[in-house]
Formats: sequence, C-alpha cells, structure tokens
Amino acid sequence: MKRKLALGLTMIMTASSLAACGSQDTESIKAEAGSDNAKGAETTESEEGAETTGSEENAETGETANLSGKIVVASNRTDLEDDLNAYAAKFMEENPGTTVEFETIKEYDDVVATRIAGGEAPDLFYVVDPINQDSYADYFLPIDDLKYTADDILFYENGRGSDGNLYVLPLTVSYCGMIYNKQAFKTAGIEEVPKTVDEFYADCDKLKEAGITPVGTAFKDVWPIFAWCGWGEVNLTAGDERGENKYAQQDEIYDDVMLNSMNIVRELNKKGELEDDIMSANWDQFKLDLAQGKVAMHYSETWLPTQFVELGANPDDIGMFPFPGAKNIKAGSGKQWGVSKDTESPELAKAFLSYMLENPISDADIPSNQNLQVDDPFVAELLSYGVEPLSPIVGTAEFSNIRNAIELDGQQFFLTYVMEQDDAKAKELVDEWNAKWAAERPNWVEGN
Repeated sequence: MKRKLALGLTMIMTASSLAACGSQDTESIKAEAGSDNAKGAETTESEEGAETTGSEENAETGETANLSGKIVVASNRTDLEDDLNAYAAKFMEENPGTTVEFETIKEYDDVVATRIAGGEAPDLFYVVDPINQDSYADYFLPIDDLKYTADDILFYENGRGSDGNLYVLPLTVSYCGMIYNKQAFKTAGIEEVPKTVDEFYADCDKLKEAGITPVGTAFKDVWPIFAWCGWGEVNLTAGDERGENKYAQQDEIYDDVMLNSMNIVRELNKKGELEDDIMSANWDQFKLDLAQGKVAMHYSETWLPTQFVELGANPDDIGMFPFPGAKNIKAGSGKQWGVSKDTESPELAKAFLSYMLENPISDADIPSNQNLQVDDPFVAELLSYGVEPLSPIVGTAEFSNIRNAIELDGQQFFLTYVMEQDDAKAKELVDEWNAKWAAERPNWVEGN
C-alpha cells in the first residue's frame, strides 16, 4: 500500500531532504557507499560463505537463500513484552531455521551501554549515549545494502556516520505536543486549548482550583521530562531548525531559549501545580491518573496518547495541541536502530531490521517507512491548530562530543534545577554548566 501521509509528515520529508543537501551531494554519497558495501558483501560471501537474506536473490543463480542463525533484539518497550514475543514468533514462522529473541530492558540506556562496553552488545539495538556519528562504525555494521533509500525512510540521512556509510535507521517518527484530557478541561471550565504561555498558566490555575493536577511529570522516572529540557525539542519548538547543533556554535549550553522552557516547569512547581510529591511521581501511576482525568496535561510525543486509551480512557477524551506559544511543532525520528558489529548473524539481523521497517510493532507508532499507510487522530488534532512541524537539520557529532566530555546529563540537571527553590542557587547551577561548556567547546569544534 502506498502511504497516504498526514500533511506534517510531508513537511518533515521536505525539510529533511533540504537539510541533507548542505555541503555535499548526498545522492552521490549514497551511490558510492552502496557500491563500496556491495563490493564488501561480495568479498565476504565468496571468502567466508556468509549468509544472505531471505528477501534477496542470489545474483548468479536467481535462487533465494534461506536465513538461519539466532539474534537478540534489545527493546525498551517493557509494556509490549507479550506483543514483541508474538511479533518475533511470526517472523520465525515465516523464516524457518531462525531464532529471534526480544529482550525488554527497563533501564535501557544504562544497561545496553554497559553491555556494549563489556563486549556483549545485543545483535540489534538502538543508539545510546555516547554513540554518535563519529563512532557509529565502532559499534554498528554498515547497512547501505538494504533496499531502502531516502525516498522510502524519513530521516534516512541522519543515520550516516562521519565516514559517509549508513549505519542506523529509525523505525518511527514522532511529533511533540501537549497531551491533555478533554474531560479534565471541561471540569475546570476550559473551553479552548491555550495558545500562549499566559493562557497556559491561567488554565493551570483553573485546573488546580477544580482539584485536578494541571501537569504531570513522572519525575521519579526522570526520562519522561525529556521534551521540556531536550535541546533539540526546545529549539525546534522555538523555530530553530538547527536543534542541538546550535549549541556547538555558542558558549552557553543553557541560554534564554532553554531557560524559558525549563522555567515554566519550575514556576509550576513553585505554585504547586505539578504532582503533590513530584519525587514520588512515577510513570505508571501518572499514565493512569491522566487516563482518569486526575492529571490534565503532559508534554511528550505522539506515541503516548494511545497508552492512555489502553488504560481505559475514551479515545475522544484524549487530545494533543501545540506547546503554548510554539513557533513550530518538533518533528523528529524515533530511536535509531542498527546491527551490532559483533553479531554472529549479520544477515539475519539485517533481515529482521528490514522486517521491522515493513511491519510496525505497535499500531500506536507512526512508521518512518513512507510506503506504509497510517491514520492517527492525535496527529490530526495536533496539526489542526496551524502550527507547522519542523525537523532538524542533519545532526553533527560536535554537540554530543562536548556534552559527553563534560558529563552533562540534561535530564538530571533539569530535575535539580526545577526542584531548587532559591533563584540565586538555580542561577549558580546554570552558570556552572555554561562555564564548563564554554571551556570544553573549543576542543571539539573546528576553527576554535
């Protein structure tokens, strides 16, 4: 089926394509990379008898080779463990002689990073810190030989390493917006979604007066706060397509744009308009509370609303609107998946990655594969307010190199900053990290 995309996804594709045309001809890079990898594949097959994917024909005989081997796929979707097992079983049924095991990991980034460092990387996993374009080749196999191109997969070019080869691809794309319970708004007498930050504050006051928690954070689990403090998310919302790349060109990692976003949550905390005890506010309880209308809003991505419906919310009661005052809706790729360089079943791993690109694991996901049909009511509402999606220009490794060098955990900083009641001490925290950033930046940026 040829995919009939929402307007916003077409905009993403256009923005991503324009961004990829910067200083070099990406099509020529693709052609060269694909040619190099094809030659490499021929050498491997002739010398080592490597596997070929079940979806490809032998160029000489015209026969399709069978897949074999075993792979472990690491996923953070602990909520989908049964579904993932069934998904793997279907693939194995279609490809006898293969073994595919999903391992679901709650503390994914930390656990997978530790395993990689210990030489025990899963066969298929998504990019975690501190892996970036400069180091893709150290952890992943090139996948230029897959059948996809930038015309098929959104954010395709973002998966290239600094050497020009393709190493990772996203399975999904997403939009950022305020997810809200419409019944909670009605109970508080709110008739329209807020369009400005002042309207947002006023609505939060109404919700609190009605006995409803205005904004849920799930602070205890830390990661759910990413949209408020992720440099890419915040800058795209502010209308800057450079996203994270902006900060590699300046000495302030926490500038006015970032502080404006973080100070909204800090102000809500001061006013008692987050959870009663935000350090005990966990993800599972938060989701149940928003589904039931006890919590009104949460800032996140388009993969989340369906989870509230699964917890019993009426689909018509859950919606999304742009961040109040946003110049653009942040549009980005999901997790970037690649094949471990150390896998013993490279062709099986590549085949399964292709399978995931062709067959979305969850109906709630918006696939990156533009050839697939998708119809998402939450995306439709989010885009209906007339705020255009914006995707970042192709990222560079400079930002993450600097951040890793000074060991800055943006989410942990945000949590500490929001919890700090003293304005002077909060400013000291900002000044401290800005100084560290300014001192380290010249070591990673050319011309400095």
